[in-house]
Amino acid sequence: MLIWALILILPLAGCQSDHEEIEYSPQDGWYNNPVHIDWGAIDGQLLRRSSPVYADGVYHMAGQSRPNPFTISEKAHSGTPGLGSARGRNAMMVYFGQQVVEEVLDSQRPGCPREFENIPVPKDHPYNPEGKDNLFMPFLRTRYDASTGFSPNNPRQQLNEITPYLDGTLIYGPARAWTDAIRAFKDGKLKARDPNATIKDSFPAENTIRLPFANPPAPRQHLLRPVSRFLAIGNPRGNENPMLLTFAILFFRWHNKIAEDLKREHPTWGDEELFEEARKFVIAHHQNIVMYQWLPLWLKITSTGDTIDIPPYLKNDTQCTEYCGFNGYSTEIHPGITQEFQTAAMRFGHTLVTPGLWLRGPLQSNGDCNFRKVKVNIQGLDEVHALRLCNAYWNSQETVEPQLDDLVRGMTSTLAEKEDHIMVPDLRDHVFGPLDFSRRDLGAINIQRGRDHGLAGYNAVRLAYGLSAKSTWRDINPSLFDRLQVLQDLQLLYGNTTAPDELDIFSGGLLETTEDGPGELFTAIMLDQFLRIRHGDRFWFENIDSRFRRFSDDEIRKIRQITLRDIILNVTNVLDSEISADVFLHNNLTDPCGQPTQLAADTNNKFENITVIENCTNLQHYDYFYGSEASFALSFLFLGLCVPGAIGIMILMVKMRQKKIQEARKILAPKQRAKSNDPNSFEAIEWMGPTMGERKVKVKLDNDRKKIHINDTRRKPLRMLDLRKMNAKVHFRKSRDKLRNTISVRLPNEIDLVLRFIDEDERDAFVTQLEAFLQGLGINREVHEFDEKSVLEMAETKEERQKVLDTFFRVICVQAFDRTPGQMNIGNLSAEDINKVQKIQLTRTEFAEALGLKPTSVFVRNMFLLVDSDNNNAVSFQEFLDMFVVMSSGDADDKAMLMFNMYDLRRRGYLTRGEFVKMIKSLLDLSDQSIDDGEMNNLIDTMFTTAGLSPNQNVDLNAFKQIFASEEHKHTLESASLGIGTIEQAPTSAKAKMGRRANRDKFLKSYRINRNDKKRGHTGLTRTKTMVKVKTEEREVPPSPSQAKVNEIIRWIENYKRQIFWVTLYTLVLVGVFGERAYYYSIERENAGLRRIAGYGVTITRGAASAMMFTYASLLVTMSRNVITFLRETFLHTYIPFDSAIDFHKLIAAYALFFTVMHCVGHGINLYHISTQASTDLNCVFREYFRATDILASFHYWTYGTITGITGVILTLIVIIMYVFAIPYARRNLFNAFWFTHNFYILLYIFMVLHGSGRLVQNPLFQNFLYGPLVIYVFDKLVSVSRKKREVSVIQADLLPSDVTGLKFKRPLDFEYKSGQWVRIACLEIGADEYHPFTLTSAPHEDFLSLHIRAVGPWTINLRSTYDPNNLGDRIPPKVYVDGPFGEGHQDWYKYPVSVLVGGGIGVTPFASILKDIVHRSQVQNQRMACQKVYFLWVTRTQKQFEWVTDIIREVENADKQELVAVHIFITQFQQKFDLRTTMLYICERHFHKVAGKSLFTGLSSTTHFGRPQFQEFLASLNQEHRGVKQVGVFSCGPPPMTLKVDRACTELNKNIHLPTYSHHFENF
Repeated sequence: MLIWALILILPLAGCQSDHEEIEYSPQDGWYNNPVHIDWGAIDGQLLRRSSPVYADGVYHMAGQSRPNPFTISEKAHSGTPGLGSARGRNAMMVYFGQQVVEEVLDSQRPGCPREFENIPVPKDHPYNPEGKDNLFMPFLRTRYDASTGFSPNNPRQQLNEITPYLDGTLIYGPARAWTDAIRAFKDGKLKARDPNATIKDSFPAENTIRLPFANPPAPRQHLLRPVSRFLAIGNPRGNENPMLLTFAILFFRWHNKIAEDLKREHPTWGDEELFEEARKFVIAHHQNIVMYQWLPLWLKITSTGDTIDIPPYLKNDTQCTEYCGFNGYSTEIHPGITQEFQTAAMRFGHTLVTPGLWLRGPLQSNGDCNFRKVKVNIQGLDEVHALRLCNAYWNSQETVEPQLDDLVRGMTSTLAEKEDHIMVPDLRDHVFGPLDFSRRDLGAINIQRGRDHGLAGYNAVRLAYGLSAKSTWRDINPSLFDRLQVLQDLQLLYGNTTAPDELDIFSGGLLETTEDGPGELFTAIMLDQFLRIRHGDRFWFENIDSRFRRFSDDEIRKIRQITLRDIILNVTNVLDSEISADVFLHNNLTDPCGQPTQLAADTNNKFENITVIENCTNLQHYDYFYGSEASFALSFLFLGLCVPGAIGIMILMVKMRQKKIQEARKILAPKQRAKSNDPNSFEAIEWMGPTMGERKVKVKLDNDRKKIHINDTRRKPLRMLDLRKMNAKVHFRKSRDKLRNTISVRLPNEIDLVLRFIDEDERDAFVTQLEAFLQGLGINREVHEFDEKSVLEMAETKEERQKVLDTFFRVICVQAFDRTPGQMNIGNLSAEDINKVQKIQLTRTEFAEALGLKPTSVFVRNMFLLVDSDNNNAVSFQEFLDMFVVMSSGDADDKAMLMFNMYDLRRRGYLTRGEFVKMIKSLLDLSDQSIDDGEMNNLIDTMFTTAGLSPNQNVDLNAFKQIFASEEHKHTLESASLGIGTIEQAPTSAKAKMGRRANRDKFLKSYRINRNDKKRGHTGLTRTKTMVKVKTEEREVPPSPSQAKVNEIIRWIENYKRQIFWVTLYTLVLVGVFGERAYYYSIERENAGLRRIAGYGVTITRGAASAMMFTYASLLVTMSRNVITFLRETFLHTYIPFDSAIDFHKLIAAYALFFTVMHCVGHGINLYHISTQASTDLNCVFREYFRATDILASFHYWTYGTITGITGVILTLIVIIMYVFAIPYARRNLFNAFWFTHNFYILLYIFMVLHGSGRLVQNPLFQNFLYGPLVIYVFDKLVSVSRKKREVSVIQADLLPSDVTGLKFKRPLDFEYKSGQWVRIACLEIGADEYHPFTLTSAPHEDFLSLHIRAVGPWTINLRSTYDPNNLGDRIPPKVYVDGPFGEGHQDWYKYPVSVLVGGGIGVTPFASILKDIVHRSQVQNQRMACQKVYFLWVTRTQKQFEWVTDIIREVENADKQELVAVHIFITQFQQKFDLRTTMLYICERHFHKVAGKSLFTGLSSTTHFGRPQFQEFLASLNQEHRGVKQVGVFSCGPPPMTLKVDRACTELNKNIHLPTYSHHFENF
């Protein structure tokens, strides 16, 4: 290793430089002072000699009771222009002073966020020609240390953004990176535009890399231009005016000259050594010129030419008379800039600034000074004699590059303004400003700046600097007081105070000025400042402390000899004879060339018939929203129109799809007509109303029965139009536009039949056939043609008719029960309404619907014929009322007689056995059941025996009453009414109430077939001795509609209390998320920039943004189906309604949409506010967004030029598309489009991340909300991808009643599952990627899989349509993907001696598979089961919705040879519990069950009960039936209220030690 080290080191030994290692001054000022390392560092606080006097002691503007700065500026700093310097100070001194200020001080940048303390413009001010009351000149408060300004002990402190040292900042830039950007990195030089040019002709390179120079708009052009037009110099503000830029170029050239000289002297030095050494000497030269050549002349020049004596750097203590503390370098001297120096003293130069500059070329041979004319194109002038300062702001380069030498000569020959209190108009009226206020008053700004910094009044500052306070206003400047009225006017302006205590320091100090120079206050401040800079700088060139010395004595001597004149002669083409000996002074007598005349602003003076200097351009304003109007309006108009546009596209797609289907039907129509041999049968689409939609129907014209039948595609009756007694005309309304395929058929007392056919030909064929049909019946018709919209609008729909019928039935109730209209919720009916009700004629269909029955049933026909007393084929108001009064108030005998008369159509006084059988069959028809002849005969025999009749005897009224109104059933029949759902009937008598209560308290015994009797061939049932009690709960009818509504709400809360809890919790969290951000931006960020600009708009948008993040992230959790499935099988399902994930998904999506709209609207307002602000003001609000200084931050910039803006637009479009295609109409008609657009969620989340990544307002937060849900969702997706997906064929598809689709498909060989489990399926035709969960209804032992799916949503409706045989035609049913199985199911039933299964509503679905599995296990040989008995309780509102379950239970009963399963069915909601038809069916049920062993309602052997089961009594009775059983397993599945009741029942019973233990297991659906 040592050898290798030597090999590497030895070659470097010969490369050692002859340059001694030294430390160079740091550009950021840090560690200049080795003890106080931050003294003099950049961003240091401005020092204070006087105490701050903020209005609140902390940060509010000082001097709030002082006069308007504009008024002070006008009174104190205006005056006669064109008064030259009394002591010969020239423009060179003035503008050199400006670059000195910018070398040590930069506190011009306003704070972030912006704080506006705009200055009111007086009505009589030139800025306010219209005399406005609300015109303000913008004023921004200075940037400050954010750690200050919190209390009087810690008042606000402003910052100096550069070092206070004379360390070459204006030559090399404020930071090392800036320096590197302007270096050539060759020979130690700064980068030149032309590296081959000589020093005297070279210029800095162009700013192609766009260094951040100050770049306000030039007032002359009043527009923004790119910063790349500037030269790459060190001073960020060096391009402000031509004179300042000239000094930057002089020192640029001087550095490169020194570097060349050093390279000649030290040829072995590298670039870095040459650069740093050149920089060291240039800084030293500059320090020398400032401290020993410029400052003495700046502070004092007497009439005899004497100047102030600057104390030597080193001195003997014995010789010290003043400033004794300054003796060489000291670590305890703070070089920091003071507030008084920054805001007032150094601004003394403003009184010396000239309104322009003479430009002077080389001396001519004839001695002519060669003053150059300046080309202009302004105010009708082509040229003027001198350069006007106010029109040259930020246009420096166009003058400097071609005339740099002329500018140098001109600065020495242009006499400065007189040393007084007056400021030239170029500063006091026309200094540059922002676009919205292009000209400003620098005097007013200086005064307001002092107040901004909290500076004390004039006398307080004097005392702070060891000067005596002025006791009177005259003492400020006695000579001025005696000569002019200025001080007197100011005294009045400041309240006529005796002493000028409150006088602003800038004005007070400037008023002290004499011809010699600044007064004693400004002199003291400036001298103190420069001495502290000199003695607090460890790298000052005169520091000969051996620890810090950088120059030899000889080098120091040479540095002291360098003057600004030397630099000018070495780096320009100016000759020695062309400039004065002291370039800072001008004397017309001794200088080579005196100025032709003193420049006087705004006088229009002429010299040699040419205007000396032109006037300044006028003040101009600017509307930052200008140019954004169109893009703002069009952008929001476009986004707003995207909503109806997307809806329009969606509707167009639906229409195109329907048209495609229509065309397909047209192709099939001839085939279908060819297949149909019945010319009176037509297929069409019936339009039922705006909200009820359409349905496929078959219309049959029945000539024999004189009726028009409207059936569904499976021939199930839907409507019937009876024309037998029709006398009026039938009206046809045909459509004459669009496809001309619609017709409305209107019959009296009927709702219109509106049909839409495949095409016009099909409609016309129907019309022709219908006309022939009506003609055959002798019925006239009228034909009208309208546009299709009018046809639909004029049609009387079922909804409209139902409203009238509701009123009809309520009026009936009012009259029948002697109730008030208010009790029946019909309010005050008008005479027209009453007349309309009385004229109603109920058709047979409406009559049947009022009873809740089918119009084709025999029961309805007979009841209708009985009530229709005038035989006009309609039931009038009076006819219905007469029948209703009997049914509502009659006793059991009256009602039995009514039923008897219904079937005694011939009025013979008796019913034959055959007619009695027809009656029973008509009752069976009500429940879609039938029994064979043998069972019917057994039932009739039993009933006849009950009535004491022989088998073939006729049934008279008394016998009929004996059967239906016996003591056993009398109370039940008395409580019967007519079952009309709109009428809430209370018992009308105590007897009726007693009867109803007795009926509800009745215990219904369970029945079962006796096996011994069965073996003997007896098919009837015997009453068993079972002790199992099945009791139903008593349910009181609500006394009023309001109470009914309350009960409905209570039941709803009971059913959905878990959902309510989680929705409430989520909503509260969401409100909290919104509120936290809203509070933060309203209170904690109240003074922040964006909050100040946009007001509470930003509060709303930020709160809405966080709410959006939370909601959109939450949606991923609701989409994680595998995770939800897994958690659903854990204990958590007891507390969390996982089955409501889709509904929760929709709710969260609704919340997300709400906050998205709020966010977008809020940003529309915010963007307007932002677009009206100056771009420079927005830079500190949106710091992450770089924007060239010449580009205005317009609305279209923020919207389309930033990642936040453009992604916001894209996100808005995505949300619009997703939500529009997610509405039910789209899901129903364009499911594939819905599914496709819903997958845009991937883009949604990507763009949301990008949206926040722009950091426009705050750091990205979305990922904080997204991480958790995203991990869950990705994991869920990985599970889905890894899961084996099976594609199976559908072997059977049945359209079952109640919109249930039965699917049976082939069972894969490796598909193992347990009863009660469920699968997810996707139909390949609908969408291969959309899965929906359904419980298997097949049992594990079966060789197929089956599902029963009810069409209740878009997907299930589409599924039913897909497998509809009418739609499939000859095609093979589409295949499905099967994913699963999932869930555990109720698998522990066989472990208990007695098991009770309770299924409620849809919760019965898992038990379909379980029941089949139970019976199968009981039949398997050698299958040992502890279970001896299983009770299945099915609680359902109506079995009509679950006919398929009835079929499965029937299969179970047929297969249950061991009588293992006992089934009880509880029907909890008939339209009216004890209506007449239900009562008759109930009585028949009892008789029928005794004889046939089947339920009249379900066709099952199980008993059907009316009402809800009392679980506790039922479970307790099991102990009597199964003595010795120690454990009973209870398994419930259904809505939470039901499972809760079962759980409470088990809990109560488990308290009794004499009863078995009831183990409850439940799931909620």
